[in-house]
Amino acid sequence: MKNKQEILNKIELLRKGNEPNFQININDTLTAYQHLEENRSNLTIKILSILGVILSVLSFLGALFLLNILNDKLNLIICGSIFLVLSLYCIKKYNAIIIDTASIAFYIAGGWMLIYGFDIHDLNYIFILCFIISLCTLLIVQRHLLSLLNILGIIYSIIALINHNYQNILFITLINAILIIALIYFLSHEAAVLSKRNLISTIYNPLRLGLILATVATTAFIILSHYETYNEQVNNNSFALYILSVLYAFAILWVVYKITSKFEITTSKVLFPTYALLILMLGSTVINPGIACSILLILTCFNYQYRMGLSIGLISLLLSLWHFYYNLTFSLLIKSLILVISGLLFLAIYFVINSNKINNEKI
Repeated sequence: MKNKQEILNKIELLRKGNEPNFQININDTLTAYQHLEENRSNLTIKILSILGVILSVLSFLGALFLLNILNDKLNLIICGSIFLVLSLYCIKKYNAIIIDTASIAFYIAGGWMLIYGFDIHDLNYIFILCFIISLCTLLIVQRHLLSLLNILGIIYSIIALINHNYQNILFITLINAILIIALIYFLSHEAAVLSKRNLISTIYNPLRLGLILATVATTAFIILSHYETYNEQVNNNSFALYILSVLYAFAILWVVYKITSKFEITTSKVLFPTYALLILMLGSTVINPGIACSILLILTCFNYQYRMGLSIGLISLLLSLWHFYYNLTFSLLIKSLILVISGLLFLAIYFVINSNKINNEKI
């Protein structure tokens, strides 16, 4: 927006194009655009500023250690508490990327000092303390980056606590299933969630991003755990791997059904090859649910138009395919043939889609 009058004109157009009870808070809108204009800068400058702030915080912490101020546990607890309170105050008071970065850096350092200062040897208490700090911070401050950090802290505190006490990968698989169900629920009910104006609606953006990151990371953890215990006779990790693949397969088929219904695709000429190709691909990659996880994220985020999740899904798919190819027990010749066949298959799919597009344009 160039000026205040242009913003007011846009608001007036929105009012005319909606129902009579449609309302816009003009003051908040003008304040938000003013903040964007004041904080608009080059991306390179932002990255250099963030790196400079992080290095400054690390240098400050290094100076504290060199001066032997943090050798005492009581000093660690005091400094950690001060850093936590100061970082939360600055994030809540100010709204600038440099201050946010410095506050988050001090927040992480303060949390580490506080936990290390209590000199807790039982990991259960450490995980519980991380959970409490993350939850309390999330209730106090709902800024995007800090909320994302706290959401991930809450999720992985629970996962670490369960894994430390039970050491059964099946529980992690259950948590992974809950994460993907929660992600699909929030994406499919976005309007209803945002309209309630509660804590969930306030942290909706970092929540869905946190669920995606947690789902990808937890799936990767299950896959890597399987390869570490591959030669064991009784292997719960294998069961977890196959259960996760089956769950992802059903979720993908459900999402594909939603997409075809959305675009009103009812002809068996399109539906049958689509489902057959999906089942064939999911069946051949059952030992690596990371591929199914990535496909599910791509389809789900495409269906609900979430670009960040779509990008993460594409990156995850590339990494999962590389890991799957690397861990195949076939010879190099067979691997090369698989790559060639896969490339030809995708080229065929591209030409089919492109030919249909051209035919539709002619019509």
